[in-house]
Amino acid sequence: MSSVMSPFSERRDVRTTGIAMAVHDLKGYLAVISGQAKLLTTGKLGAITPRQASALADIVSGCRHIEEQIARLLNPEGGPNDWKPVQKKGDVRQCLQDVYNMLRPEFLENELKFDIELGDRIIMLPYDSRLIRRVLLNLLENARRFTPAGGRVFLSVTPEFWERRTTRLRTSMGAGRPKPSTPNCAKIVVADTGCGIAPANHEAIFEEYFSTPAPGAQLSSGLGLAIARKIVLAHGGKIWVESDAGKGSRFCFYLPFVAPTPDDEITVQKPKARDC
Repeated sequence: MSSVMSPFSERRDVRTTGIAMAVHDLKGYLAVISGQAKLLTTGKLGAITPRQASALADIVSGCRHIEEQIARLLNPEGGPNDWKPVQKKGDVRQCLQDVYNMLRPEFLENELKFDIELGDRIIMLPYDSRLIRRVLLNLLENARRFTPAGGRVFLSVTPEFWERRTTRLRTSMGAGRPKPSTPNCAKIVVADTGCGIAPANHEAIFEEYFSTPAPGAQLSSGLGLAIARKIVLAHGGKIWVESDAGKGSRFCFYLPFVAPTPDDEITVQKPKARDC
């Protein structure tokens, strides 16, 4: 048995070693980029404008995000499928604004109009900013890839009422259940004017390694939406898409104002057509 398995073990070891070496080099390059960006922000190499300072801060933040993902990928305890959020209560609009500021230059470079609507109302809820940022980055990257030059991408958040039932609510006969007019979640939408998605693929696109081809679009791993779904579900939320081929897409997800507990059994009413 050992003689049969050894070639496979050797190839696996070579591949693992190669990945480890590549990651080591990548971390080194990230450290250089981040370090130089931090140096520029000090003004020691010359004065910078507020706009340049903001761009440099985005570079440093992006490097930190990549470093976190590398550490998560290489963590033998959790692995890439461990999306348990570390939730802290905060205004989720700030997370959207940070992502918008980070990606706006890239959208402009691709000749895409990129708009954001946050509203005037603070939207406080428990969430893991690092993970929700990853959801937004995945959704917005898809929007950028599938929207031709001259198109539009729109990011928004609004407080909404999400009709759902839990074990606790059923056993308490509805005690304390919010009225339909009372918002109990944040609804985040990423919309685009791209090529759209056929209704037959609306569920499949959230499965691992599934991707929809589009003329001129870069190939993807087919993991972005699957990861987004895992993260949103871990927050007790729901994610879905509304789209038709050739008519753009609207990806929506709910984040509840109250963090889910282990005994919550959530059932969701299917959103009405064009609910986004």
